[in-house]
Amino acid sequence: MVKNSIISASKANQLYWLGRYQERVYMTLHLMHKCYDQMIDGNPESYLPLRDMLAPTHYYPNNEEFALGMVYDENNPSSVFSALNRAMDNAILLREDIYTETLSYIELSISLMKKCKKENKINITLLQYITDWSLAFWGSAEQRIYNTRILSIMMIGRHVEYIDMMLRYNYDFKRISLAYKILKKYLNELPASVDSDIAGQLDALIVEEAFDLSNEEYKQKVTTYINKMIKI
Repeated sequence: MVKNSIISASKANQLYWLGRYQERVYMTLHLMHKCYDQMIDGNPESYLPLRDMLAPTHYYPNNEEFALGMVYDENNPSSVFSALNRAMDNAILLREDIYTETLSYIELSISLMKKCKKENKINITLLQYITDWSLAFWGSAEQRIYNTRILSIMMIGRHVEYIDMMLRYNYDFKRISLAYKILKKYLNELPASVDSDIAGQLDALIVEEAFDLSNEEYKQKVTTYINKMIKI
């Protein structure tokens, strides 16, 4: 059995952000797939809520430009390509910790993304491969990473990003509360990584009687706390 070892602050930060960026790839593609299906089914304005959530600082004049931008625009930090590149930046530094097999799913995704970008069009089939490889990345990580602290830090980043994006896109209480319970399971394994005051406030906010994402003040507070709770 591999014993847990001390993880430096810089490595913990890299693991956390690898988890966040890799989940951002998956969630952005997942939301884009849903939006794209609606657009081709005759609802061309369906991209507007997603644009407001994912790219508030980037103007895309129509649904086609939005789809291309959110997938390929490297100048947009919310795009799939940007998230993949940032995941790769962290993964390269962590190769010995996450192993080559796990890293390879990011490498495959970037290679395919470059091919898609040259075509300058949305290829749903190829993007589905990247979506699938995003999930395969996590399957490989859980199978190969025996250092539970390393895996837990990555999973904390993954679930923080997951909850953040679900909050922004107004997912229901059941989905968000379940994700929060899973996040807390990993946080319990690394109590030093949590701001206990913020965690306590989140515990009081993510309950069914208080949950109300139509209330912008509530939504902003929960989103802010989720992103500030982690001390990695």
